[in-house]
Amino acid sequence: MDIINKETNENGTNEGLNKTNSLEEFYSGSGILVTGATGFVGIGLLEKLMRVCPRIAAIFILIRPKTNETIEQRFKKLTDDPIYDNIKAKHPSVLSKVYPVKGDVSLPDLGLSREDRNLLLEKVNIVFHSAATVRFNEPLHVAVNVNTKGTARVIELWSELKHPISFVHVSTAFSNANLHEIEEKVYTTSLNPSDVIDICDKFDKTSINVMEKRILEIYPNTYTFSKNLAEQVVASKCKDLPVAIVRPSIVGASLEEPCPGWIQGTSAFTGVILLVSKGCATAIRGRRDARLDVVPVDFVVDTIICIAWHVTLHPDHEVKVYNCTSNANPYKWGQMKDAVVKCGIETPMNDTLWYPGCSIITNRYIYNVLSVIPYILPAFIIDIFLRLRGSKPIMMKLLKNSNKLFTSVVHFTLNEWTFQQDNCSDLARKVKMLNDSDMVKLDLRDMNWEKYVATYLMGIRKFILKQEFKSTARQRLSRLYWVHQITKTSGIIILLRIILCLVY
Repeated sequence: MDIINKETNENGTNEGLNKTNSLEEFYSGSGILVTGATGFVGIGLLEKLMRVCPRIAAIFILIRPKTNETIEQRFKKLTDDPIYDNIKAKHPSVLSKVYPVKGDVSLPDLGLSREDRNLLLEKVNIVFHSAATVRFNEPLHVAVNVNTKGTARVIELWSELKHPISFVHVSTAFSNANLHEIEEKVYTTSLNPSDVIDICDKFDKTSINVMEKRILEIYPNTYTFSKNLAEQVVASKCKDLPVAIVRPSIVGASLEEPCPGWIQGTSAFTGVILLVSKGCATAIRGRRDARLDVVPVDFVVDTIICIAWHVTLHPDHEVKVYNCTSNANPYKWGQMKDAVVKCGIETPMNDTLWYPGCSIITNRYIYNVLSVIPYILPAFIIDIFLRLRGSKPIMMKLLKNSNKLFTSVVHFTLNEWTFQQDNCSDLARKVKMLNDSDMVKLDLRDMNWEKYVATYLMGIRKFILKQEFKSTARQRLSRLYWVHQITKTSGIIILLRIILCLVY
């Protein structure tokens, strides 16, 4: 702790405001707090800050202890990740400036000890709040406690900092998924955040469930609703302050940094790509022509890093909102599906389960028929064969899980949104004037989406499945092709016979 006391800038606010020549200078000597540092965006943010801003005084990362893992063990696991190898080689001293702090955004006072809280109040200048529960089906009281009340707790800490510079809250572009034209502003809801929090804290489970049912008539899930409430909390508590809200859309694998295709965890979108490429998804309910708004994680990280600078140098009376999306260079769900199927055939996964082929269907009843019924019998037969071999049956479970996943994302595959991006455009223009503007990418207009899909699948193979491509994968795919053709032909014959029996 003594080392931190010596290194951290005690007058971060005044010096930070004058650091306008480069992003690296802006962050030099500053103390950073990152919540959600063990999550996908948080890991990417931590890596980039260490790599391009080595003169940062200290980076504190809030880590929640788990039942079977201490924060020290989680921190070691985090820093042992190969994505930090380049930093260890070029800036080995930077890792010594990263300090794990035991805390939890779901607990009062963030679960901080008095000593740790005092340390953060004295040494932190910039806060990046990315901690959240991203599960779509989280019970309302859990989502509100973590995403809404957790944000309020972090704001309370930031408001007490001795030398604050800026605060960036990571939200989601779909926090207003009930709208289709979304401006860079905070939208209110018919339910006041404080009322929702009170009900979740004080009322019985039945009352909470009644409110949740009412909410889900408007919002696709508790995640998007709780993030909307969090934005309102930020807007109401942080007027006239250097505070910003960044709204990334679907966060996908990296485009270039820390390496192409880098991905952590299996999000809903990554799960869709994985299932389609492995032949586990036979149909997606959605619209082929609907815009798919996905942004590479390194684009999101670069935007977040620049926003902390932008909101400090160009403050506003209201909390600034940045829609971090790709709608300037739109991509369609149909195009994405076709690209994934193409890659799944050209470079098959080692454990492909069915010949890749997937339809996008709008009609619910046709989707139910084509996505489940033709594959129940083959899946059942394969599971019997696996049992006879002494293996674990997986096909029926995969069929069930894939349908559950597609049900959770159907609102996003059927609808599309247009996002205003005036603040993001202003950010990009001003960053171009910095000496080190080339270290960030804030424009996706030249994005090659087909290449990105191929990079994404390569990343899934490397970082999720942990596998190298094997030549036997092509032989397996060839066999699956003929099994697929025989099954399809048999299904058509059976269907025709059923129709003939019904007619005659």
